[in-house]
Amino acid sequence: MTLKVDVGDADLTELLAKVEAGEDVVLLRDQMPIAIISGMKSFANRAELIETIIRERAGRKPVTQEEIAEWKQIGRR
Repeated sequence: MTLKVDVGDADLTELLAKVEAGEDVVLLRDQMPIAIISGMKSFANRAELIETIIRERAGRKPVTQEEIAEWKQIGRR
């Protein structure tokens, strides 16, 4: 089940309890989805987790300073 919550009403402790219970949470700002909180896969050990992160990031281009500045401006709107 997916729960939708406005960021102004978000109680992190409560939302994380719901995520731990198996729900996904979509955070909304002005009725627009801005983030998803979902449970983590269980990893047998840290090495497996690190390998997964490296594999996921391998195909992505680095984020530029300009992109970060643009995201900050978007967040201020």
